[in-house]
Amino acid sequence: MSLWGRATAAIRAAFGTARNALSLPDLGSGAWSFYGSYGNTETIEPTFEAYARDLYAGNAVVFGLIRTRIALFSEATFKFRRLSDKRLFGDAGLAVLEKPWPGGSTAELLARMEQDASLAGNAYVRNCGDWLERLRPDWVTIVSLVETDPKGHTRRKVVGYLYEPHDADRPDVEFYLTDEVAHWSPIPDPLANWRGMSWLTPVLREIKADRAMTEHREAFYRNAATPNLILKYKTKLQKEQVERISAQINARHGGPANAFRTMVLDEGADPMVVGSVLDDDGAMIQAAGENRIAVASGVPAIVAGLKEGLSAATLANYSEAVRSMADLLIRPNWRGACAALAILVKVPAGAQLWFDTGDIAALQEGEQDQAATLQTKAATASSLINAGYTPESVVSAIEAGDMTLLEHTGLYSVQLQPPGSKDPAPPADPAAGGAGGASEPAPGQPGTDAGGQQDGTETT
Repeated sequence: MSLWGRATAAIRAAFGTARNALSLPDLGSGAWSFYGSYGNTETIEPTFEAYARDLYAGNAVVFGLIRTRIALFSEATFKFRRLSDKRLFGDAGLAVLEKPWPGGSTAELLARMEQDASLAGNAYVRNCGDWLERLRPDWVTIVSLVETDPKGHTRRKVVGYLYEPHDADRPDVEFYLTDEVAHWSPIPDPLANWRGMSWLTPVLREIKADRAMTEHREAFYRNAATPNLILKYKTKLQKEQVERISAQINARHGGPANAFRTMVLDEGADPMVVGSVLDDDGAMIQAAGENRIAVASGVPAIVAGLKEGLSAATLANYSEAVRSMADLLIRPNWRGACAALAILVKVPAGAQLWFDTGDIAALQEGEQDQAATLQTKAATASSLINAGYTPESVVSAIEAGDMTLLEHTGLYSVQLQPPGSKDPAPPADPAAGGAGGASEPAPGQPGTDAGGQQDGTETT
């Protein structure tokens, strides 16, 4: 058995002994046992549940941005791509990705991966043998060991994933090797080697401010659109009188249903209304915060339907914004997801797991632009080949954008030859001619008879 095989077997055996002593469902107990026994572990920060509950389900802006990311990301389908000619093809090896679990689909798999990556910065998918299983990211711990590299230095290597589900149906802690789990982390965490970071982390303050503005607006209307009503009296009131008047005002004029009712005061009360309208500055500040959240998500504000995006652009720019989002965010994420999921399928030799965007309606205009670009390249290639350049060098020059790669055949089109010039005569064949390789008149030409002999006549 190889050194790596013995190390893996030792990990399995040690974990089998250690797991019996674990006391669940104490969060992190299994991960702490691994840390003490085997070295380094990386688990995501304990914010996944809070992000899912308070941000994703509790903030309309965050929900809309993640939903938009999911909508485009989940539209792709999986294919294999030949490395030689970049041609896409499919075979039975893609079945587990096309139907990842009973009743599931590729769109559901990609949606789950994007959702986990947005909220936790990491997505984990395990190959169960007959279908795939999504591992909740905050229950996964990345386990690594220190080993010696070929140069004799130490390095750290991921050896598996510890899974601690807080589920009554699955009370045991599980340990999976790296070839069993696909780990996708589109945004690396700068404080970790392999763990990813949620794009929500840098904009937590903006999200909190947006929530505060929403609560302020709600309170404004809950208090009859008059948040600060002051009643002045010429004489001092007793505590009981203040409480009674306050209760009467709230009962008769509090809440949106009682807004704009006529207020009748007695006992010489002088009302003063302070801040009776929501100023525009608050809306502008909230819109600016929403735009900052959209920037962190990678979704253009106009695509998400945010006020800042709709004010700064028109719907004519929508297609360009979608294409920008696809080029700068979604396509790199597709490539990363394919690289992560490739360990779960059998990729044919000379190929790689890839994505197909041919059926995505939102990117059809982009596909038309690519077709126009290809047509322009084809016209350029045709012109260069007609000018005498070799087809191979033409292809290389166009793909590289470097005209110095062109190689000429030495043959020119008739338009470049002087008037009256003829093509150069082919070299003489010594075996067919006379002395010095001179050719004889062909049979049937002037100066010969029917048998090819000299007829003794002259031609002028």
